[in-house]
Amino acid sequence: MSLKPSIAINSILDGFWSKGLVLLGDRVQEEYALKTPIFIDLRHKLYEDLDTLSALGHALHEKLHSLAECDGCLDISQQVIGIPDTATPLALATALASRQTSWPVNYGQMRKRPASYPGGRSGDSSYMGTIDPKRQVTLIDDVMASGRTKRWAIRELEKEGLTVTRILVVVDREQCDYVEQDKLPCPIYSLCTITELIEYYVSSGRIDNVVANQVLAHVNTRRFT
Repeated sequence: MSLKPSIAINSILDGFWSKGLVLLGDRVQEEYALKTPIFIDLRHKLYEDLDTLSALGHALHEKLHSLAECDGCLDISQQVIGIPDTATPLALATALASRQTSWPVNYGQMRKRPASYPGGRSGDSSYMGTIDPKRQVTLIDDVMASGRTKRWAIRELEKEGLTVTRILVVVDREQCDYVEQDKLPCPIYSLCTITELIEYYVSSGRIDNVVANQVLAHVNTRRFT
């Protein structure tokens, strides 16, 4: 199979740091005047950098390919759907990246609020795209924190007859044990965890151990139950 060469997550994290998509320590206060040691925003600054967005799309596609391969599902049609609004471009970038490989995936899109067409056959719908029960649906998002928006998206897609097979996020903040608490009906995967992200920024000299410990302590004291 001819797939695009693996894109190291470290290069993605380098881009996040240089573009200010991930802020740690005093950088959060300087940029947004927030009293928190960590701020992750994969929105407007990411959308302005199409190269980084494209690289992230390739990384998400590669991760999805590896997950489907492990599950023995490479021959099953796949579809990605992003949670609006933040992850809509992430899912689209993933689908577009897949078109440069021999393992393409399909794309679907959600609305934050259902569109209403009174009297029409489509009725009220939060989903735009093909409804094919033979496809495996992967829900894409930027971060995993409480899982609240994921549960909302899963419920909305179920109304349309779509079952989410897995959730794939860029960064897992490791703030909740979703499996034990049975908060989500499908497995959750990420390109990296908050611990891995912090370890990389320490090893690459972006932050010191003092800031790293502040960030990890902040996350650990704000766990969702």
